[in-house]
Amino acid sequence: MNESTPPVQSIGKRITFVWHDDALTVVINQKIPRNQQMALEAWMLAWIAVGVVFCWSLLHSVGEERLFYSISTAFWTFFTFRVGKVILWRRKGSESIRICKEGMSVKNAFGTLGKAQVFHLANIQKMEIGRRDPASFLANLDQSFWIMGGDSIHFAHLNKSFVLGKQLNEKDAQDLAKLLDKGIRKFS
Repeated sequence: MNESTPPVQSIGKRITFVWHDDALTVVINQKIPRNQQMALEAWMLAWIAVGVVFCWSLLHSVGEERLFYSISTAFWTFFTFRVGKVILWRRKGSESIRICKEGMSVKNAFGTLGKAQVFHLANIQKMEIGRRDPASFLANLDQSFWIMGGDSIHFAHLNKSFVLGKQLNEKDAQDLAKLLDKGIRKFS
């Protein structure tokens, strides 16, 4: 390692960051344990088998039965794309955050693909941790490995609310929020 390369530091198991002279870069990895990835992909294969049955039944039905299979196939198609997106997110996904004098960019990337949102530093309010009710079914569902949701950090920019930090535990979310606030102060 040469002396000009800044060290990569980490917060928890999923967050890495680097302080450069002109920027702070943060990457939040979205990989899940291998057994969860295998379960997700096995579920997808079973779901595809159900879709094959729906499509076969659609082609061989008439009347109201055909209407039922048409609607079922439409729902099946919607959820197939949703689960496919989650599988891709868990294999290649990451949240990339860069703070520099020009602003803060936040990008949900699938490998190298994804569009960054850019926020002017002067218009960003303090990062806040989204509190979860442990007794809430929806809050727990939002932290499940089979969905992409579960944003942990909230901030306001020009009176609109934005989120980042998908499915972070509370300690990692707090440490990341402090790091981002520090980066915003440094480069403002």
